[in-house]
This record gives sequence, C-alpha cells and structure tokens, in this order.
Amino acid sequence: MDKTLCKTVTIGDRNPLAPRSPLPAPRFAFTLVELLVVITIIGILAALITVAAMGALKSARRTEIKAEISQIDGGFNEVKNTLNAFPPNCQTDGDGTSNPIVEATAFADLKRFMKVAFPRHQEPDNLLAALVGCTYNVATSPPMTPLLVGKPMAGGMTAGEAVVFWLGGFSKDPKYPISGEGGPSYSIVARAASNNNLGDPVESRKWIFPCKVDRLVPRGPDGNFPAPNTYKRYFEYGLGPNNTAPFRRINFWQYVPRRSEQPYMYFDTSRYAPSNATDPPAATALSAQTAQYAGHPPTGGTDPLYIFPFKKLSDGSNASSPLQYINPDKFQIIHCGINDRWDEDTFKNRISSQTYNANTFLAYPAGPFVGDMAEAIVNFTTETKLEDAVK
Repeated sequence: MDKTLCKTVTIGDRNPLAPRSPLPAPRFAFTLVELLVVITIIGILAALITVAAMGALKSARRTEIKAEISQIDGGFNEVKNTLNAFPPNCQTDGDGTSNPIVEATAFADLKRFMKVAFPRHQEPDNLLAALVGCTYNVATSPPMTPLLVGKPMAGGMTAGEAVVFWLGGFSKDPKYPISGEGGPSYSIVARAASNNNLGDPVESRKWIFPCKVDRLVPRGPDGNFPAPNTYKRYFEYGLGPNNTAPFRRINFWQYVPRRSEQPYMYFDTSRYAPSNATDPPAATALSAQTAQYAGHPPTGGTDPLYIFPFKKLSDGSNASSPLQYINPDKFQIIHCGINDRWDEDTFKNRISSQTYNANTFLAYPAGPFVGDMAEAIVNFTTETKLEDAVK
C-alpha cells in the first residue's frame, strides 16, 4: 500500500466514506390566527349542517302529520261509503240555549244520521242528547232522563273527540251500534263506581283507519283513561227503563300525532253554509289534567279554546259575498302543526263566521296566514302546511 495515501487521513479528519448524519427535521406549527380561522370555518359548517338537519326534521314531522291526516280523511270517506253519510258535528256552545248554537239542531242532525247509518237502531234519546251536550229535553216531551254520571257533557262531543268516536268502529248489533259490544261504549257493573275508568277495550276496537292506540289521550299513569277526579269527559248511562241496568260507559279519547299534545280535529262541512247557528267551535279538550271545552269548564279547568273550520268567500272578487266552507260537501281535518300551538285569536276573530267582518276576515287561500296559523296542516290542500296554500 502507498504510505503517502495513509498519511492523508489524519485523526479528526472526516472520512468521506463514512455515512452522513441526517439533517434535523424541519418543525411545522399553526399560528394562533390559523387556528382561529379553522375553528371559525368548522363552526360555520356545523351551523349550516345543523340548520339543514333541523329543517329536514321539521319537514319530516310535517310530512308525517300530513300523511296521518290523509289516513283520517280516508277513514271518514269510508264511514260515508259504509253508513251513507258523513257524521255530523256534535260540538255546541254548551250553554243550553239557542244563542248562538242551537243544540236542538245538532241533536236533530245526529238523530237523522243515526237513522240513515243504522236504520234499525234503538239507541235511547238521552244517549244521543248527551253526545251533543244536552241532558235535558231538547225537543218537546217527554223530558229526557239526565245521565247520572259525567254530566253535563258541556259543549257536546268535541271536534277532537269526534275523530276517535266515529273512526273507532261500531258494534255489529244492528239495534245498538253504540251500546253493543265492540262499539264506542263498554259495560260497567254500576254507575259512579270508583274503577269504571278501567277496562275500556279501546285497543280492541275495529278501527276504520290505522290508529296507533298508544297515541290516544288522555292516559293515566296506568295507561287507562284517567280517573274521574282528573278528567271528566265521559258519561255513563243505562239501557234499561228509566236509565237503569244494564249500564254502559263512553270515554272520550282524542288522537294526537307523535311528539304532539294537540289532537286532530274533525269538522262536518256537508250540511250547512256557515252561519252563527251552525259554525260550532271545536272547543277541544287538550290536557289530561284540564278539560277545555265550550260553555262551563269543570272545577280546575281552564277557559274554552275556540277553533273553527276554514271558510272562503263564495265570490272571491266580492268581499261582501256570503261565506262558504272549504270542502262544502265533505269535511275538514285540521291539526295545528309542528309548533303544537293553536292560534286561537286568529281562529276566533278572523275565521269564525260569528265575528265575520269583510275588512278583517281571513278567507282561504288568500290569507295571509302567518305565525302559528301558517303551520296548520289540513286535508283540503295538497301542500303540507297552510302557509304554502296560495292562489
């Protein structure tokens, strides 16, 4: 080996053949401004997603209610096909006078319907009278025997209660479609017994629409109709002479959408044009703890809630033309919508024919329907909510 080459490599000199040490890795980091920008963008995206998701959920809820209204609509059309007439309104103003709602007219309408629907029926007049809120002689004579328990059904069967009563099916007994087994009533041993609210076979009735019985209200903690001291929308009666045994009871349930406390409502609009005497308020009972209905709320109750069917002007170009119901030959099914609130002031002061004023009346579909009223969902328009039902 050449010694001169060996001398060129000295201690401390770098060996060119030795591996090189890696360079230090560069360091990367976000500045505070960059982090704030990223957080802001994420927040905006989350807000947009939340708004879109909430809108989709609201739309889905409205669609679900609209679909159930269509099912209820189909149920009442089936009643018409089977019983040859739409059921009449049984709600009145509960004052027992002829001003403005004539209870005797509502009673006569119900009697005529029963004769058409069930020609062989023998249901007692005091039962039919109770359904329209009458426990006295609404015709001439003889006086009707008042119902012993649950009287008076002030205001009669409400628009909310009518959905369950008429679509729950009737007994096959041609003489007693209401009082026979399988109808709206059920057998009890004695009137005014403490446990009469138990045992209502409502879940086994022959429903005329796909009812989800877990959404019937009111319900007590045990799942039954609440005890009389909390809710008194029921009555008991006897089929025997002078209102004696055998005894029956009818509980007045209502049907609510999922995640709602407000019931669907039924209004017959096939019999009359709107007038003070034939435009009854729904006066619906809304709570398991309070009863809201026309006339005289029970002890512990609250003021009546007045909801009316929708109307239009017969001649849309003339503000002084007579009023006409929407669906004048059929009926209306109404729910307040996903806000779960009824716009009572608008119904009472701008939709009721009892307070009709050409300058303030809200005619369908022109409206304008705003606020809670805009959320109402009905069976007489293809749009999901009332706000979208424009000319």
